[in-house]
Amino acid sequence: MRVTTEFQHEQVFEIIGLDRTRKDMIVLGALLKAQKLPSDFIDFETIRKQLASDEGSRKGKDSLIYRSLSTLEKEGFVRIDKEGHKHGYTSSIAIIEKALVNLISKSTKTLEKELKQIDSEVDVLSNMNSDTMATSVIDLATGKKKVEKPDFAQGWENIVKLLDDKVYRGLKKGAVIRITLEWLSEHDYMDPQRLRSVDNWALKGIEFRSIDHNRCEKEIRDRYRKRIKDWRDAGGKVGYRVFPRKDSTYEFIARNTEGIVLIVSESPLSATWIPRSANPELVDNAIKAFDRDYELGTDILDFEG
Repeated sequence: MRVTTEFQHEQVFEIIGLDRTRKDMIVLGALLKAQKLPSDFIDFETIRKQLASDEGSRKGKDSLIYRSLSTLEKEGFVRIDKEGHKHGYTSSIAIIEKALVNLISKSTKTLEKELKQIDSEVDVLSNMNSDTMATSVIDLATGKKKVEKPDFAQGWENIVKLLDDKVYRGLKKGAVIRITLEWLSEHDYMDPQRLRSVDNWALKGIEFRSIDHNRCEKEIRDRYRKRIKDWRDAGGKVGYRVFPRKDSTYEFIARNTEGIVLIVSESPLSATWIPRSANPELVDNAIKAFDRDYELGTDILDFEG
């Protein structure tokens, strides 16, 4: 029974991306070893000495240890006391348990989104007409028809480049940009340069429609309520509606109905540009669901919460 349980734990660790040989986990182990009581806060020097005892010369540079402690705090495995001159670090079974619950929850949501995409792709394949597909292959082979291919990006900066290239490049008056906001809640999407770009696009007649599902978007909502009002006062078509819902949905930014940049994973952050020509059913379903929620949503200036 114990062997079975350990095997299950290993499977869970693999699914949520928790590699026990990762430097962060080694630093967490050193912290736990250095604590005499679960409530103790351990200073950096003590953790470094414990790492030196555990790993010798392989303990790593101080900057790497600090980075690991910062990551552990962000993931919830470590709490930091920042009030004193020197920071103190602590962890415990209760703290680690809560962090694991959060990681499992995030991984579950990511897997649900991936399954939804796979189901959609299975539907497309099952409904495929072999005769029309054969004609398309001939057109492609003879150069009569070109199909835009999906494009993948991982990491925040690469995803921003993907958005600029596939969604925003060459926009014309009357274009509609649809944006789901939940996935953006942990990123500074509206930096000064991006805000200036939105100013220009809005004044050129580009319409923006954003949907807030009231899950973790409150900070975005509070931050941009006044700015959205300013855009509208200047004549821009900038829509922001709140439609609370608890179930998972597609997270994406769409260019008209031509295609979407679909968020396929939040850890690591990954996205795929899916042109409608490559997967019309998925793109149409995502936009249809968005428009339904947007139609039922409450304008940001009228929403209380």
